[in-house]
Amino acid sequence: MTRLKQMSLLGLVAFGTLMANAALAASTLKDLEFTSLGGDRMELKLDFAGGVPEVKGYRIETPPRITIDLMDTHSQLEKRRFDLGLNGVDELVALEAGSRTRLVMKLNQSKPYVTRTEGNSLYVIIGEQGGPVATQSSVAAQNNAPTASNDALEVASEPSISGIDFRRGTEGEGRVVLNFNRSNVESRVTERGRKIYVDLKGVKLPPELNQVLDVGDFATPVTRIDPQRTRDGVRLVVDASGYYTQIATQAGNELVLEVKPLTREEQAERIKDKFPYTGKKISLNFQNIEVRSVLQIIADFTGLNLVASDNVTGNVTLNLKEVPWDQALDLVLKSNGLASRRMGNVLMVAPAEELAALERKELEANQQVKELAPMTTEYVQVRYAKAADLAALLRGEGGIGLLSERGRVMVDERTNTMLIQDTRDTLEEIRGTLEYLDIPVRQVQIEARIVIARSSVSSEIGVNWGISANNTGKLDLGGASSGTSDGGGLSVDLGDDSNPGSTFSFGYLSGDILLDLELSALESEGKSQTISQPKIITANQKKAVIKQGQEIPYEEATSSGATNIEFKEAVLALEVTPQITPDNRIIMDLLINNDDVSDDSFNGEPAIDTNEIETQVLVNDGETVVLGGILTSEQIRSVFKTPFLGDLPVIGNLFRYTEESNEKVELLVFITPKIIEDGLTVR
Repeated sequence: MTRLKQMSLLGLVAFGTLMANAALAASTLKDLEFTSLGGDRMELKLDFAGGVPEVKGYRIETPPRITIDLMDTHSQLEKRRFDLGLNGVDELVALEAGSRTRLVMKLNQSKPYVTRTEGNSLYVIIGEQGGPVATQSSVAAQNNAPTASNDALEVASEPSISGIDFRRGTEGEGRVVLNFNRSNVESRVTERGRKIYVDLKGVKLPPELNQVLDVGDFATPVTRIDPQRTRDGVRLVVDASGYYTQIATQAGNELVLEVKPLTREEQAERIKDKFPYTGKKISLNFQNIEVRSVLQIIADFTGLNLVASDNVTGNVTLNLKEVPWDQALDLVLKSNGLASRRMGNVLMVAPAEELAALERKELEANQQVKELAPMTTEYVQVRYAKAADLAALLRGEGGIGLLSERGRVMVDERTNTMLIQDTRDTLEEIRGTLEYLDIPVRQVQIEARIVIARSSVSSEIGVNWGISANNTGKLDLGGASSGTSDGGGLSVDLGDDSNPGSTFSFGYLSGDILLDLELSALESEGKSQTISQPKIITANQKKAVIKQGQEIPYEEATSSGATNIEFKEAVLALEVTPQITPDNRIIMDLLINNDDVSDDSFNGEPAIDTNEIETQVLVNDGETVVLGGILTSEQIRSVFKTPFLGDLPVIGNLFRYTEESNEKVELLVFITPKIIEDGLTVR
């Protein structure tokens, strides 16, 4: 009786499991068929039980892949991997995760594809006549749009990431979840080494989400998530460890990257796939047999045609059990100093030196054909770079050039055009290189504000002082005194022992400060005065120079006794060389000079008091760097008197008084770099 109860209970459990699987997977993938359509086209037929499911697909350029997701589908295929080598499709891999089945097709080059449905079959046509990518996922995105007004709002809104989340699945998989403020965000997932890259074109990354997530404690293959701003949008770098598979799915305004650890069986299969020998296994046991005989046995076993050189001689003893035939062949060849080349179904065997000499002769013959190839002339209009610079690159001045030995290049500077004469193959390589190099250079707007500040202006606008430098060019961390000290609130000590103008200080403004409004308010209170606000736009890694001051004339005697009028500059000069980093921050090489006319002179020539600093800072786009510590003194003498009575001798002192003040002020220089986006430049 107990045994019957146990069997009944097991039956109920099995029935419940089958019902659960049926509920989870509305369709079942029963079979795959591959058909060549001629040319560069192939047809993949998928047969289902339960109807064709919802299909989502996308294409990857590098490496070339086509991925088809079959939603709510269970796979009943006999194997997971299909070696095709058919019409540019090398391999198809079928993966199942939860209620979804994914088909990944590895291509020898990127190809378009289209899908169509007939009954319970789905047809995927891959090839040159397939047209652009048009999967059911894109059609569904259009059909599910609620109203035309919502579509217009989505198109008008700029895509951005609204959330980055990480979760651990029930099977130890790591799930990276990206949420966007709109749907139809263009994404691309690639994998190199132990890193998975999610590239989001045209997407913005809010500052609060621009931080690295350490998720190593979740015990998943994912260890680190690093969102980065790029020129084209956002790149998410996901670090992983161990053996894993990754699947990316995108629906609506959510993208999920699932990184799942492999089981022991899957790990063993992957290690087996990395084994270089894949031939059918063979056993060989011979004593002192001729090498030619062993080669003939292997050729007969594999069905290959054998061509052996006359120099293939010698005997070999071997005892191999159940080893791949290509491994056995490799062992026989290496033990006798031989090498092989396979051309179709013909196996050619000869001594390694003989084959190397043969290949050398073939290369020399190909080189002669290349040298005798007809020359072609092409005109290349250079758009953004200088034609002379690119021509020097093609000639290989100071390095390796791209022109062949017979190739020539000439430059027409008037039209910025290159005239290139070379073979067709070389011209094709040159065109590809020029497309990569002849691109617009990013630009940076440098805005400088030169302000005379009295009292505690630097502390009132929230300057965070942290780095100071003296006029020797040496930087010291924490060298400047606090801006909230009792010495007047300036960036340097204003005591009697200070040497005005001898110390520079660097600081940064807080990100939420409205600098223009703050300076305007301080000017209305008489605490500051903006004496200059120059702006300049420069290309990335090109120097921008801003100067303000005067040129002082002086007479200089010549050897003939005559005099010439010469000029010396006494200016406040800023030289800024910006460099845009891949994460859209800016490295600035700063050279600041603060020159003033000295009271001293030498042989009639005026002396110049010079203070100079040269340094490098890293700031965010739009962040302001503040230069302080440039001190000057204002001496003011004011006379207040009663008219007529105050002018009388001696007694007039009773009707007037004199007020003298010596106020020290600070010259603050605000430098704000801003990256100019390409779209703004075009408009």
